[in-house]
Amino acid sequence: MQHPEDIPEEEHHEEYSEPKWKKPLIWSMGGFMILLMISFVFVTYPIGPILEGKIESNLIQNNQIDVGEFTIFFEGNSYDKLLDVYNPDLKHEISLCLLGEKKGDDYVISSLYEPKIYEQTFDHVSFQSCNQETIVMLHSHPYKRCVASDTDINTLASTQKVNPDVLMVVMCEPDRFSVYR
Repeated sequence: MQHPEDIPEEEHHEEYSEPKWKKPLIWSMGGFMILLMISFVFVTYPIGPILEGKIESNLIQNNQIDVGEFTIFFEGNSYDKLLDVYNPDLKHEISLCLLGEKKGDDYVISSLYEPKIYEQTFDHVSFQSCNQETIVMLHSHPYKRCVASDTDINTLASTQKVNPDVLMVVMCEPDRFSVYR
């Protein structure tokens, strides 16, 4: 029987080779952890509605919102008046009734007024119906969330029974709007 002292040094150490499955398993686990962290961010922070709003909304340029099929023009200082209502209190949704005329497919805004507000929170506004001369019902949504709710769409459909040409506009940034016909 040989004692360990009698075995030459190079025989003591067998060469260790890492199993071939170990590296792919570690990389897979790392990738899975990254995927979990990314999904956590998307689930806990509402990225989806923000991206959807960016895709479907339009920027105002030169006092015009070009939707493709038609354009909304703000005449005179009507856009400045809109910003005067929007900017001071971003903690609450606002509602405005925009007046003007429809010229062909386009809408020309000449003035606006604030309807009576019944309830106003960060993500909701309840207000008196706009008068029949209103061509655009505008209300704001929380910052960067430009998609109309089901309630918004139902309100538009109900109003269009009386005034088929009326539009609904959701404002979610000082220069970003989603337009619904």
